[in-house]
Amino acid sequence: MVLRSFYVAVFIIFGINNQLYASHDWYGKVFVDYQSTSNDINGNKTDVNNNDSRFGIKGSFLLSDNSKLKLVYQAEYQFDPVDGKARGEDGTLKQRNTFIGIQTNLGMLFAGTHDSALKKSQLKIDLFNDLAPDIKNILHGENRLKDFVGYTTPKYMGKVSATFNSFKNPSLSGKKYRSYSVNFSGDLFQAAIGIDDSMRGYDSTRLSILIPLDNSKIGLLNQKTKNLSSGNTKNGYVISFSRKIGPKGTFKIQHASSSMKIDSGRHTTIGYDYQLRQSSKIFTFYSQQESSNKRKAKDILSIGIEHKF
Repeated sequence: MVLRSFYVAVFIIFGINNQLYASHDWYGKVFVDYQSTSNDINGNKTDVNNNDSRFGIKGSFLLSDNSKLKLVYQAEYQFDPVDGKARGEDGTLKQRNTFIGIQTNLGMLFAGTHDSALKKSQLKIDLFNDLAPDIKNILHGENRLKDFVGYTTPKYMGKVSATFNSFKNPSLSGKKYRSYSVNFSGDLFQAAIGIDDSMRGYDSTRLSILIPLDNSKIGLLNQKTKNLSSGNTKNGYVISFSRKIGPKGTFKIQHASSSMKIDSGRHTTIGYDYQLRQSSKIFTFYSQQESSNKRKAKDILSIGIEHKF
């Protein structure tokens, strides 16, 4: 139903009277790397990997000349330039954040497929997002779900906003679960607290702080997650640091630790990005994943390229 409404909206957008204020942007990126992975049990393995390469369109238009009522939309899909697989499990392009909504000076109400409020509350502390050391391999809560309804408030005094999400799970007789966040963006730091309520069988609370210091950024994330079926509660944290080196380089280091997904799991990663031009960069990283389970422990060395368009 949501997608049907989206297609109708797109038809309206491209057929709308030219006097209405409308805008849209096509965007995407190709994100691949060459990895060498070593494990004491499985030995060494090399491979070229796709890291959620994607393309999409997003835009908005006013519903009347004098109105602040705006329709907003986005359609984003993932593709694989490495293996040549553009089709997802359901026979279509793999859908990413795809939604349609209404925005006013009271905030934005939108529906479709989207990242949860808790996932978005990490404030880009994860310096290796979509890569092998992504914090989703350590922490619960990195969810993108369908049948989504969300509302984001306007920023109070230009600094504080809140997001409320509701998701439906068709496999659990339509049971709903929710995700919330409160975000602060100031000159000295950014902060967010995110809460998942019964999200995929877990209750989670996440606190994130991002501090800019001259040419550097320090990120701190702490999370507590309760497994609703077992009653067990586990903690996790992420510490990251990045620093600009010259006009084109960025040094990055990150440590994540939790037993939520890997027994005694720890990810320590050091990396470097070099900006070739505004839309392209090459990157490299070395990551050590530790665990009491020897099959999960591994070292990863990577070099890759990201091109945005």
